[in-house]
Amino acid sequence: MHGYPFKHPRIVAVNDEVLPPQWARRFEKDRVRLYVATLYDNEAKNGKLYPAYCILGQGIARGDHKGATVAIDSTSGNYGVGLEVARRYYKSRDPAFPIEKVVMVVARSLPKGKRDRLTEAGIELVDAADSIDAMRVAKMVAEERGYWYTKQYWNTDNSDGWRPVAENIAQQLPDIGMVAWGVGSGGGCSGVMPVFQERFKARDFPLWRVAVVVEEGEKIGGVRDESALEPGSLAWRGDNIDEARFVTERQSNLFCSALWRQDLHVGPSTGFAAEGACLAMRSLSLMRKLDKYRAADGCVHILVPSLDTRMPYRSEFEKAGIYLRENEW
Repeated sequence: MHGYPFKHPRIVAVNDEVLPPQWARRFEKDRVRLYVATLYDNEAKNGKLYPAYCILGQGIARGDHKGATVAIDSTSGNYGVGLEVARRYYKSRDPAFPIEKVVMVVARSLPKGKRDRLTEAGIELVDAADSIDAMRVAKMVAEERGYWYTKQYWNTDNSDGWRPVAENIAQQLPDIGMVAWGVGSGGGCSGVMPVFQERFKARDFPLWRVAVVVEEGEKIGGVRDESALEPGSLAWRGDNIDEARFVTERQSNLFCSALWRQDLHVGPSTGFAAEGACLAMRSLSLMRKLDKYRAADGCVHILVPSLDTRMPYRSEFEKAGIYLRENEW
């Protein structure tokens, strides 16, 4: 990928026949195509590798670590693994790279699969009451032990780290009419949406940008509801998006299981973003505005990201009543 030493995402066209029935009918009627950017096709097996690499490299270059040899933050899993993979890469290139260890503060309820991925990567875990408390605990531990708190939820290097990703996607799929992105740290939306807007502003048709947020009271791995976004989020709102859509766990899981039929073994945040995109598309269609975003081939091309696979979410899917055979995980 341009700007990164890691593998770039693939853009996969979703077969209409695997879509949930209500959306398959709508896609056929309105001539819509859905694409998934597989951001997990890299050494960390998740899309947070790219912003983690930027946060680590830019922070060390500025001296944000202030001599610390341990980096700490809160995570739901992906950022922690991404930071450790990035740390090892920097260390392999420069033995004098100062960060020797990564510590992550996680909610006690973090699914076993996510927790196992972190510990298997050699990351030390500190427990907190929930994801909000994890931010507080990360700050406190950093101050007590002299660690570098990377502050992913406030760090603009997070947003900057997504920009080369957006550039790469725009090169691969120049006919995008809509992009829908789930909001976790806010870094993805605040990073990719301005790039897409700039890249496509001189085009014959505009781009519709959708932020997808968890419905209040729902829990979906890797993304957060409205109240959880308040303590720390990057500038994903305002001019960076055209609308926000709210999606439930059930909707996310149904769309995930549909995508699995195409061997796209994506995690819950992918079905979440896809459902949000479809809701936005239906609204535009009903308002007779969808044609504005139609490419020269007559189709509206919709892109959603997939930051990880279903593997770490086994316990969450099974709690929701979704079971697979052992060899399918």
